[in-house]
Amino acid sequence: MNIKAYSQNNITAPSFGRIKRVECQGLYKKFPELGKKLVDAFQQNQNAMDFCKKYDVNIIFQATKDSMNAVRSSVCVFYDNVAKGKLKRFIDFLSDEKDNINLSSFANKYNVEAALKESTNSLIEMITPVNPNGSTKIYNGLLDSHLRYAEERMQKILDKRAEKLAQKLQKTKAKEIAQNNLAKNSQKLTDSINNLIDSSK
Repeated sequence: MNIKAYSQNNITAPSFGRIKRVECQGLYKKFPELGKKLVDAFQQNQNAMDFCKKYDVNIIFQATKDSMNAVRSSVCVFYDNVAKGKLKRFIDFLSDEKDNINLSSFANKYNVEAALKESTNSLIEMITPVNPNGSTKIYNGLLDSHLRYAEERMQKILDKRAEKLAQKLQKTKAKEIAQNNLAKNSQKLTDSINNLIDSSK
């Protein structure tokens, strides 16, 4: 059993600003109630949902047994990096390789289920935003900070690209103005020459 959820339009061409796919893998297939807690925690994070409304996103929740009763739980948010060029984005889309944010939590208890519960709770703590009105746990807001950093990084590249384009347009406009001035001045010179010739008749 593989717990997956796909949007209804998954077959259509890619569009921006939605969650394309969510999967719960590994031990979350055996303990779906813990997977549900993670999915609900993600949905309740308004900052994470705002990010998902701006960019195409795939989310994978996974839990694996590392050794003995140790468990590693993780959330990986794959997002469409809009700062990449069209060709690179198309290649990434075809290969299903996207930029991602990966958060992991480890726990080692007397049995796998207990370890999974603890690692899942720690991961929920990372997904939960900082509460400005009350006490927060140490990892609250970790997902938010990673999402904010990813967005700032993309925006910085887009701003540089826009600045270069503006400079290029400015140079093109300056060149057009210079060419127009040259044409006008050349015409004035031709008119003056013709006027000089005509005045000698």
